[in-house]
Amino acid sequence: MSSPIDGLIISHVGSAPLIANFCDELELSDIIDRIVRWDPKQCRTSPGTLIKGLVINVLSGRKALYRVEEYFSEQDVELLFGSGIEADAFNDDALGRALDKVADANPKQIFGNLVLSAVTKHEIKLTSVHADTTSKSVYGIYEDSQPSEDEDNLFITYGYSKDHRADLKQFMYGLITNNEGIPLYGELRAGNSSDKTWNNEVLNKLHEILPAVDKDSIYIADSALITKDNLAVLQSQKVRFISRLPETFGMAEEVKQWAWKTGRWITLGAVSQKKNASQYQAQSTIRELDGQRYRFITFHSSNLDARKEKTITRRIEKEREKLDKDCRELGKRVFYCKADAHKEWQLFLKERSNILHDLTGNIREETTVKRKAGRPKADSQPDTETTYCLEAEVKPPSEELIADLRAKASTFILMTNILAEQELSALDILKEYKEQTAVEVRFRFLKDPTFIDGIYVKTPDRVMALGYIFLMALLIFSLLERRVRKNLKKENEILIIPGKKKSDSPTGTMILAMLSSIHVARMIFDNMIVRRLPKNLINNQIRRLLVLAGFDETIYVEPKKSSRIST
Repeated sequence: MSSPIDGLIISHVGSAPLIANFCDELELSDIIDRIVRWDPKQCRTSPGTLIKGLVINVLSGRKALYRVEEYFSEQDVELLFGSGIEADAFNDDALGRALDKVADANPKQIFGNLVLSAVTKHEIKLTSVHADTTSKSVYGIYEDSQPSEDEDNLFITYGYSKDHRADLKQFMYGLITNNEGIPLYGELRAGNSSDKTWNNEVLNKLHEILPAVDKDSIYIADSALITKDNLAVLQSQKVRFISRLPETFGMAEEVKQWAWKTGRWITLGAVSQKKNASQYQAQSTIRELDGQRYRFITFHSSNLDARKEKTITRRIEKEREKLDKDCRELGKRVFYCKADAHKEWQLFLKERSNILHDLTGNIREETTVKRKAGRPKADSQPDTETTYCLEAEVKPPSEELIADLRAKASTFILMTNILAEQELSALDILKEYKEQTAVEVRFRFLKDPTFIDGIYVKTPDRVMALGYIFLMALLIFSLLERRVRKNLKKENEILIIPGKKKSDSPTGTMILAMLSSIHVARMIFDNMIVRRLPKNLINNQIRRLLVLAGFDETIYVEPKKSSRIST
């Protein structure tokens, strides 16, 4: 917040100058201004400048579109954009028109150009790429319409919500990152799109959308990748891949049974450095699927996933309830021949041969006196009748069986067309697949209300443009995180983050939080604006963080000057 005191203005600028300099590194404004159609004579502020403002706003304290002007009225606007730009340039009408221009100009192309700039200037490696999709819920009516054949038109509709908001319409994000989490490709899709279909379309144009991907790069995705059509595309496009074999494939159970029967597990150890990290064992086999040879690696983890533990517990409980009911019903039946009772008990066991519980039973004989009408004679012997009934008891599964069940539930199968163990070992494959979290973590950003709250714009075109601006912000966020971590590894000293916590791999969120306290003091001397950083509001850790980010504190006091000192 700005407050003038005797000619002194103090602005709470936070991380905004650093974000602005990262945008300038990628030439964000220039790329947008080159691609969109606009008339400098008719526009007070260029679309690129306005979009840069939205990216800064997203990463350093997002406000709704109609409040962005308010946000910049409390910022040092000249510091971020240079002279001639005022806060009122970012009014909601101007921002809305800028979003329309971005939508008309193909925002996917704009984002692709920014990614190309990032890959070149930040020397991003593409040895492996990770692909996934997620849903993004929107607020607003957005009249129903038919999907357009033009993929650049966004179809907002109901679909399977990964946000668990079936009451809201949505669109889908498709995202590809490298193993460091740097977005390499991103697009918005119709709200009812399928993961399987998206993978198929991306694979068909992979070398077009990611020119830097070479024949040795590995495409990594979750089990939605594994379909007959997708495997055919992977084969025709000669794309190396790693994915998880879905449990719905008959091959999955067959390979698991083979692994447990063979028992030739190779100990891999832990993949993570975390305390109590899972220990892994593996077995590999090469088999044919639809006429093509693939390598299937069965992995056994020492830790059982909590969801699978619940599934096992629920399975045991449901089976117990069902068996108790069946035993009660069986106990009500009456047999007049012991052999019949025994035969029925054998049939009862046979029908339940695959259960987890143990069943025990015995045949109880009962003799009853048959009563006749009238008083019996004094010397008569009463007639008797012998019947038989079954008494069954349900006993819990043995500890050995439960242990075996848990062990098998702790196995999963990864599938790849890289057949040679010498080229990529089982441990290498597991590590590559585990890095799928790189793309999943980026989805957290796209759903984090700190940066990206509800979307409240009037038209699907503006939703689409804003969705790509969120991807631009994600790219900047990821590059900032990568550079700080990369430079931090070169030093022996860790970073002290807020709360006096120590970190050698701070997240982008931590980095931005550290910078959120920065204020800039401005005063006019001889018709010139002089800026200073109050010493009590910037400490050595913040100064160090700026250097780790590739800049220094001069970006807070010198407008529109590149102060980068390292990469």
